[in-house]
Amino acid sequence: MCFVRGAVVSLQVAILLVFILAIAIALAGYLYSTFYASLQYTYIALTQAYVYPAGSGAEAKICFSVGGSGSLSIIAVELDGRQAEWVKTYVRGAEVDVVKAGDVGYVKAFFPGVSVAPGWMPVGRVVTKQGFSFFFTPAIEQGEGRCPGE
Repeated sequence: MCFVRGAVVSLQVAILLVFILAIAIALAGYLYSTFYASLQYTYIALTQAYVYPAGSGAEAKICFSVGGSGSLSIIAVELDGRQAEWVKTYVRGAEVDVVKAGDVGYVKAFFPGVSVAPGWMPVGRVVTKQGFSFFFTPAIEQGEGRCPGE
C-alpha cells in the first residue's frame, strides 16, 4: 500500500511540474515578444515647420529627425483640420517613400485655397501609415524656410 501511495504523490508532483513549466514557457514567450516589439518602435521628432504662400494656396515644410529603430511611411499632413493635396518626403535632398531610424530630412505638403496671413497660428499634424500622429506648429513665412543640414 505504501508503494501505491508513493506513486500517486509522484504523479501529482509530475502534473504540477507540467503546469508550472507550461506557465513559464507562456510567460517567457510574452516577455520576449514584448521586448522585441519595444525595439521596433520608431518616432519622428519634428524640429521646425514653416508655412508660406505658394501658387493658389499655401505650402508647408516640416523638418524632421527619425529616432528609434525600424521605419515609417508618411502618408498625410493636416493643417488646421485640412488635409494636404499632396505630400512629399525628402531625405538628403532625394524624395523617399519610407524614412528610417537616423534619417534627417523634411516633408513638403500643399494646401490649395489656404491663404497665409501674419498672426495666423495654425496647428498641423503629420500622419504615418503605421497609425502614428506627430503634431507641429509652423512659423508663418513669406518664402520657403531652411531645415538644419540642408
